[in-house]
Amino acid sequence: MNAITFNPDSSWQSAFSFDHVKCLIVCRGPIRLEAMTVFEELGVNFGILLSEKDSIVYPQTLAPELRSLSNRSEKVHHVPDYMGTNKGERLQRIEQIINICHEHAYTHLFAGYGFMAEDAEFVSRIENADISFVGPSSRVIQQAGSKDEAKDLARSINVSVTPGEDRIAAITLLTKAGDSPDEYFREIVKKHKLNLPRNWQSGDPIDQAIALLQASYKKQVDLFSISELQKETVRQVEKIWRENPGKRIRLKHVDGGGGKGQRVISSLGEIEENVMSVLIESKATRVGDNKNFLIELNIEDTRHNEIQLLGNGEWCIELGGRDCSLQMHEQKLLEVSLTEEMLTTVAEEYESAGKKTQAEVLRTDVKILKSMCKQAEEFGKALHLDSVSTFECIVEQDAHYFMEVNTRIQVEHRVTEMVYRLRFTNPEDPEDTFIVDSLISAMMLINCYGKLLPRPERLLRYASGIEARLNATNPALKPHAGGIVREWSAPGEHEIRDDQGIGIRNPDTGISQFYNLAGAYDSNVALSVTNGVSRRESFEKLAEIFRCMTVRGHDLHLNVDFHYGLLHWLLGKDPMLKPNTSFVSAYLALTGKIKRICNLVNLDVVWNIQLENVQKKYGREGFTICDQKITLLLRPLKILFCRPHLMMGWLAFQKSKNKESNNSVRQNPVEILRDLYHFLRLDQHPVISPSEQIWSNDQNILESAVDFYSDLADNCGQSDMEWSELSPLLNYKKVPASFLLNENTKLWERILAAHRGHQIGLELLSLPEIIAEKAGFFQFRVNDKLEVEIPSEFSDPEIAKELSAELAPHPSASGNEILAWTGGTFYSRETPEAEEYVREGQHIEEGDVLGLLEVMKMFNQIRALFPGTIRKVCVESDSGVIVSRGQSLFLIDPDVPSVTESEEEIFKKQHETTNSIMQNIFLPN
Repeated sequence: MNAITFNPDSSWQSAFSFDHVKCLIVCRGPIRLEAMTVFEELGVNFGILLSEKDSIVYPQTLAPELRSLSNRSEKVHHVPDYMGTNKGERLQRIEQIINICHEHAYTHLFAGYGFMAEDAEFVSRIENADISFVGPSSRVIQQAGSKDEAKDLARSINVSVTPGEDRIAAITLLTKAGDSPDEYFREIVKKHKLNLPRNWQSGDPIDQAIALLQASYKKQVDLFSISELQKETVRQVEKIWRENPGKRIRLKHVDGGGGKGQRVISSLGEIEENVMSVLIESKATRVGDNKNFLIELNIEDTRHNEIQLLGNGEWCIELGGRDCSLQMHEQKLLEVSLTEEMLTTVAEEYESAGKKTQAEVLRTDVKILKSMCKQAEEFGKALHLDSVSTFECIVEQDAHYFMEVNTRIQVEHRVTEMVYRLRFTNPEDPEDTFIVDSLISAMMLINCYGKLLPRPERLLRYASGIEARLNATNPALKPHAGGIVREWSAPGEHEIRDDQGIGIRNPDTGISQFYNLAGAYDSNVALSVTNGVSRRESFEKLAEIFRCMTVRGHDLHLNVDFHYGLLHWLLGKDPMLKPNTSFVSAYLALTGKIKRICNLVNLDVVWNIQLENVQKKYGREGFTICDQKITLLLRPLKILFCRPHLMMGWLAFQKSKNKESNNSVRQNPVEILRDLYHFLRLDQHPVISPSEQIWSNDQNILESAVDFYSDLADNCGQSDMEWSELSPLLNYKKVPASFLLNENTKLWERILAAHRGHQIGLELLSLPEIIAEKAGFFQFRVNDKLEVEIPSEFSDPEIAKELSAELAPHPSASGNEILAWTGGTFYSRETPEAEEYVREGQHIEEGDVLGLLEVMKMFNQIRALFPGTIRKVCVESDSGVIVSRGQSLFLIDPDVPSVTESEEEIFKKQHETTNSIMQNIFLPN
């Protein structure tokens, strides 16, 4: 796929060259290497920034993108950090970036996503320094990038918005002003020497307050305290709850993004703490920071859809949608394309298949998508959008609400690239056209030649696109820092992988190079993208990509298992189903419950019970046959029991093959076992290490069984018979009439004996389904409206949190200490100016906040697990200290001594549960 496909013979197209461009890339993550690759193809000269955390602070963290650069001394520019930790450092960094551009003759700057990509002040300073910003202009960012101003614009053009309050900072200032705001406002203007427009007092008091706040940000002064903001938030939320009882509320900072700077609250008691959390994550706690955030109704049963926009300031075009509902902790995980063409085609297929309700649902989705696209394009036109942006909506049943605009390239932009390309046509010659397949190249094209470009035509590439975010998260999808990537297999046949260059091998040795996921930045490590002629095919391709993907390292956690399991779950239900934004939380809870049961089953005990039962029924010969299969059966089962996301995927895979009932086996257990080895990629393969594929003796046993049933089908005339029909016949003492054996009794007896031998032990393959039944796996259903019906147990937030914790238990600790559950940065106080959370000798209660652990830009409160007295604060720091997983943070003398379960007690529980489950295993006759 070329970024832009020009015709070299066209004089019109030849004018669109980029040899005059020298662009500084100031972002990091997967987008950086993608931009480098696109710019190189376009002939754009470029350089990059490199922070200390991406090079020297941690071992083995040198930015992997550097592996693709041959002239690093010219192209790499060192900075302490990409944006700084506060407003003062941010302004210093902006000046440093401008100086780098001037000193090294950079004409353009590309900010990708994250950091300052949507910072209007940053972009304005870049523009004022005569450096061309490749992305939306500061005007666009100011009007649309700030969530409160974007909603004002949306309302002005009759775009439906989420109910709530967008001006909490201004309202707080008005409350502080009292009954005479005019007089108070004049006093603070004089006191702080604020620079305001002449007509600033002509508007309503709320507009005056907004003008004062904007001036205060430039002056770097605060007009109210955080405490006053917290109290006003309580009053406003009370007002919203009086009108909307029972609804939860979302707090979302105006400059937040990527799940950061957001909190959902259910009670008044949570507000003050969560206001502070929103400000901390948005780096808005210091004097002069913009502390405004949105207070919105949290629409619970909602999907997250977004529309891709592209404009040049005169025209604006929408490029279809993306469904980003599969997310956790406000961060997207799996994104799929939404196009009118695909939805219409599938609706027609469902109609033909008799699925009339589902077809009608998809036709409604087409109407919703059209409406969102229309509103998005109108918004872009009203905004005079001059680059890329994303119009984000929440969808509830048949209604949709505008949420925000992201005035930057999105992480998931390649999903759109999979389904649409752009054709630009010479206004004077309709045969003179060129194709753009890359949104980054479109950004550069518009930046250089915006007003000269005619409105492009949207062309369909593939019916479906999909992207999975590969994150450094543990099985509970919480950020996990400190893992070392030692080897990563090459991208699959149908895979586009943006991995920052981690997969680039040493050119001299061909050996992978180590990379430390230290946790200094976002948890996203890579993106895996593919496409298909249908959504089902794109899901199948991505599932196969993950089946074949190998990632090895030390203390390494990537969410590959989660994606592999989830994709099979979706394929087993219906690829067109419409999960809401809370689905992943419930799905994780179910996975956690399965893991809880698996932890209580001892597979070695299972095997001993199985051998005893086999010997009782079949004697010594049966025992010997079964005992030969110990590794054949226990190796894959132990993998499933240890890796619950794979268990979820396997259950869904099997359920899709045996849809009639939960435990009825409609497939030969020998075929099930062969499928299991393939599912886990334990089958024989030339590029896999011998230790990671089926043992040779186990392969012989499995091949012998497969060959036996194949020969039976070919030679006895049973090739078309289902296993559910064949299996009972193989229990007959006499030759069934349907078998072409001429009543050869001796041959039939040998067939029966061989059949029993091949089937002995395979009863254990039903263990996953027995556990699934106990956990409630089969209670997750998809109705005719393509909605997921979730049992109440898994949708309860507290229960879901408890069950999800089973997937990533904290490091084992003695009863008097608190350990870091992952690597990260420990803070002993909320802000640099605040008091320490706790001191030695202080008494604490269960649930008290003891400190903060920042993991990949997400701040997590460390809470007391039990009441007691702080004996020792093991990590002391005012500015943050890097800690590792399992490191002791606090020693506490508990009020009540803890009781730890002994190994004997744990084994007894396992033995009881294992015996109970084995009561459901029945040996064949």
